[in-house]
Amino acid sequence: MYSSSNRPTIIFILALSLIFPTVISPIPPINTCSEAFSRLKSNRNITQCKKLPTLGAEFGWNYHDNDERRIDIFLGTKLHSEMGWLAWGVNPLEVPQMVGTRAIIGIKLPNGSLTIDTYNITAESKLGCRLQPSNIEIEVIVRNKKTEYVDANHYFTIYATLILPSVYNISRLNHVWQVGYLAEEMEPKMHPTYLQNVDSTETINLKTFESQSIGKHRHHLRMVHGILNIVGWGIFLPIGVIITRYCRVHPIKAKSWYILHVSCQIVGYILGTAGWIIGICLGKVSTHYSFHTHRILAIFIFTFTTLQMLALQYRPKVKDDYRKYWNMYHHFLGYSLLAVISINIFRGISILKPEHHIWKWSYIGVLGVLGLITLVFEIFSWKWRNRSPRKKAAGTNVEVTVV
Repeated sequence: MYSSSNRPTIIFILALSLIFPTVISPIPPINTCSEAFSRLKSNRNITQCKKLPTLGAEFGWNYHDNDERRIDIFLGTKLHSEMGWLAWGVNPLEVPQMVGTRAIIGIKLPNGSLTIDTYNITAESKLGCRLQPSNIEIEVIVRNKKTEYVDANHYFTIYATLILPSVYNISRLNHVWQVGYLAEEMEPKMHPTYLQNVDSTETINLKTFESQSIGKHRHHLRMVHGILNIVGWGIFLPIGVIITRYCRVHPIKAKSWYILHVSCQIVGYILGTAGWIIGICLGKVSTHYSFHTHRILAIFIFTFTTLQMLALQYRPKVKDDYRKYWNMYHHFLGYSLLAVISINIFRGISILKPEHHIWKWSYIGVLGVLGLITLVFEIFSWKWRNRSPRKKAAGTNVEVTVV
């Protein structure tokens, strides 16, 4: 048996059961290469392959034991436009990065022609200077470089045989890959500056197939940052608002509404603050990019949510003369924060640009569920408000008649 005071708890649990699986359901990792890549690599005598962590790229190689310095490499990805370029290279520096990379770049032009050449990526290239083919055989000997494009599935690949000098460690090879969408003859234009483009570096052991990626670790932190903010700011805080609006008097009257409201706000604030701190840390270590609008909105959310939380201790008493004005300010700020939170969550998802659209549609599903709950409760509230005056009037008439 349950009383009416337990109804908000039941509704709260049901809402979470509808929302959480949509948000935090894991995406199964894809560790094997695609069928298209596997079919193409088999024609190149490539023995190993792996799906790279960004840009949908796949990497295959053949390390020749009898010749320690020779490797065959094969890189492929799908192009989503008539023009594009695909790059792969090695970097002798201790940390994998774009500057200093000796690269092989294949280019597909709008007329369907394919070209491939070697390039030396310098700091000037990073600043936007023209990138022209250059001879890198002083350090890396490149043979049999080829490129291929399959119209059926828009799959673009580059292939080459490399002979690496001793400065390159086969057990800790820093390799870089990149995808761009504009080119002019043999000159690839600047690639997009999304997070996936910046994180397209890795250190790989060609003998044991193990790999380490700083970008991959940052990607996991971004995932945690996003989940904490969506669950904290984007789910618990709105549920807390729904509880305080619809569980005090109508359509559901519950004695425990304040406890549920405060609990949701505290949990949401803790989770959101944890996500915000991770975001600040990611911003400090990410020197290559900065998202000013996202950061400003995040600071606004944290600052004024903290101000809202201070109401737990410093809100005016019910009998104070200015309590009604404080209520107006508290409610207006709360609703405004919910709007800004939604905008910033969508902005964060667009920055992250996950390969799967589950993040975007999951949060749309969250807003849809919360909006539906709000709409149903609001309709019942309107009916209750319209019915209440008639009840009071009827009660008054009966009372007069009895007298």
